Amino acid sequence: MIVVKQVMDHCSLFFGNRGELYQCEAADVLIAVYPATRKRGWWTYATLELHKTGATECVLYSYQFDRAMITHLACIARKVAVQWEEQRSQLQTGSVYLLEGAIQEASMLDCALVTPVYYEEIGFEYYTNGKDVVRFMMLHAIAKSEAEFAEYYGLDALEELFARTCVDSLNVMRTPAI
Repeated sequence: MIVVKQVMDHCSLFFGNRGELYQCEAADVLIAVYPATRKRGWWTYATLELHKTGATECVLYSYQFDRAMITHLACIARKVAVQWEEQRSQLQTGSVYLLEGAIQEASMLDCALVTPVYYEEIGFEYYTNGKDVVRFMMLHAIAKSEAEFAEYYGLDALEELFARTCVDSLNVMRTPAI
């Protein structure tokens, strides 16, 4: 539990406030939710105990608080933990996880794409206490069509498409680029 508190403190330092803790039935993992601030105009949802299975924590973002985001993050955490237990395989950039429904009601986005934490300050992506090293990865809500595009053409091609079409990946209500 000491490392969990240290991870939460690391997040609080970068996000500018203390997160509110949630436990979700979908997975046995604590999730901290950090509200939007003037500096950070989005809500941040972060796993706190996933590092026990693969030394990685996940963050998910949205412009408004939505309890469903906690459930989605917990479901992904469960899949990541099972993947670690069965294959000793860590979370990888470019991995895609099918959500159990749309990221938000009426959204067309139903998958989560794993990338580095693009929206965070330098130094956030890794936490260490001198013994444990925890890597943070970002989850982007994407559509199945975008996931298929990334699988066929690669993550770089999807990111180029997003840049070219000015996709706001924090907008979970956006229209898919494909």
